[in-house]
Amino acid sequence: MIPTVYDICIQNVLTIDVQKTLDDAIKKMSDYNLRTIILKNYEDKSYHILTTTHLLEFKISNIDKSAILQDLNIPKVKELDKDINLLSVLNDIDASDEYMVITENEKLIGIVSYTDIVNNIDPQIMMKKQTLSSLTHQYRAITTDENASTLQVIHLLKESSRDAVIIIDTDLKPIGIFTTKDFIDIVHNDFDLLKPIKNYMTSPVSTLDDKTTIAEAVKYIKDKHYKRIVVVDENRYISGIITQKELLKTVYNKWIELIKEEGSKMSRTNEKLLKATSKLKEEVSFDYLTKLYNRSMFDTLLIEQIENFKNYSNYSFSLAMLDIDHFKKINDNYGHLEGDKVLQEIAKILTITTRGSDIVARWGGEEFVILLPNTNIEQATIFSEKLRDSIESFDFKNIGRVTCSIGISQFHSSDTKANFFKRADEALYKAKELGRNRVELEHLN
Repeated sequence: MIPTVYDICIQNVLTIDVQKTLDDAIKKMSDYNLRTIILKNYEDKSYHILTTTHLLEFKISNIDKSAILQDLNIPKVKELDKDINLLSVLNDIDASDEYMVITENEKLIGIVSYTDIVNNIDPQIMMKKQTLSSLTHQYRAITTDENASTLQVIHLLKESSRDAVIIIDTDLKPIGIFTTKDFIDIVHNDFDLLKPIKNYMTSPVSTLDDKTTIAEAVKYIKDKHYKRIVVVDENRYISGIITQKELLKTVYNKWIELIKEEGSKMSRTNEKLLKATSKLKEEVSFDYLTKLYNRSMFDTLLIEQIENFKNYSNYSFSLAMLDIDHFKKINDNYGHLEGDKVLQEIAKILTITTRGSDIVARWGGEEFVILLPNTNIEQATIFSEKLRDSIESFDFKNIGRVTCSIGISQFHSSDTKANFFKRADEALYKAKELGRNRVELEHLN
């Protein structure tokens, strides 16, 4: 059975809000020994990935570490459905898609790289005779003297678009390596960039002889968990440097061409399956009448908001529960078809009056719920009053005036889902008791 992207992805991923600073991201990367970190935009629900390549560009361009991540124009990354198999993915991506995120119901569940995908499709024939010497002419190493300034080496990384520089001694033999991971530590600790690179390089540097077979090199790089191989000749002079991605791409290139042919056939089948899956997901996640989220999907998204509340300081969100006043009379006097039209019209009003980041769902019957991220109870009250007025002012064809009652609560650190909802429900009940067509706030003990 061909594995899916979810089968091979890294599931315990670290994220940071795009509203945080570049310095916040660098600190997290350094603390957790990461080369990349996922940026999440809660407004448009997109994902971006900050890499060491970006950090190089920002350092050379003198971008201040206090800059907000969202302002740095880091491109969105491709999102993959968790159930897509690796053959299908290969037809839609190439090596330029260095990293991709795996999502389910718009929720981040993992990250996968192009190398991960290629590495997890085992070729039928491994290159056991071809040696590294046949590849090194394509992958020349960038070298520099051990006394070169760190700033010069950073410029070398940037200009060469490589992720490592080999440090050599006066005999032109490798004595160390400076990688993008070393660069992150320098930036994080604000080390002096004018000092010689020998102060910050990783030493000694592991090497492989250029007579090593590609099959042996693949095993070596997997066993050692290295990102690259430094290749030397019989006299220990540098022959080249090959990254894990470049090595695996070379190994699998011909085989991939074969499986792509098979994959294109499978893609047509998968496309039909994905369309069916997408339709099924829509049926499972949305209310059939109003096209809003249903109760089950809303509950899933609420859990995500609670996680955001726990993970980010000063994060607040509120809940508005809305009930159509005297809805039973509408059904009794005008019929259930007219009642359904009222529900659909109110769903449209909710969609128009809410923000893109707000989460709107039909809770059941004539009740609706609106989750308001980054919103305290005072802001939720202003929104709810405008919403109540919009519904009251709307002309419902064949019926005329319809009103609603709204109850509001704000999530607090001591809350559970149950008591958070209970306070909004009690506020809604109070609005009904006090005459309907009004907004009432939670009562905190």
